[in-house]
Amino acid sequence: MVKEAADSNLAESDDLDWKQSLPRLPEGGQWNELAEDVAAMANTRRGLLIYGVTDHDTTPVGIDLDEVNTQQYGQWIRNHVQPHLPDVTYTPLTSPGGTLSLMAPHDVYGTATKDKDQQAAVVPYRDADHTAWMSEHQIDAPTDRFTRIQNSQEETDRLLEHVRENVFPE
Repeated sequence: MVKEAADSNLAESDDLDWKQSLPRLPEGGQWNELAEDVAAMANTRRGLLIYGVTDHDTTPVGIDLDEVNTQQYGQWIRNHVQPHLPDVTYTPLTSPGGTLSLMAPHDVYGTATKDKDQQAAVVPYRDADHTAWMSEHQIDAPTDRFTRIQNSQEETDRLLEHVRENVFPE
């Protein structure tokens, strides 16, 4: 599927980001790019980061699987994205129509470049084919995360009760 998407020159979008190289440890006060990209996807519609494909012409260049360190990537995401995103996975291309994370907005924590001792948080999101930063009014819009979580929990409880009554009656 990735090769087919790359061969058809599928453009980057709010739920697709081509990456030529694997994520690297940030240097010199930069944001952790992997954490930034994951938070941006979670704050939009969720999405797919595809490594090993150039973003300018979608040429598959591949990656060295021996260099993939999912434990390190998971740690970067845990340490730099708040609230925690427990459902980050490596997955095949999916159809459009995803939804943003129930816990959105997700912040990325890092050191501000102009003051290396200053820790800062930003809220990235996908804007078409690039990552942008949310303004204050955009951050406020999805902050009903606790209501969404509560509604999700209530629906889960309702479905569980339905199963108990109808599938496993006493």
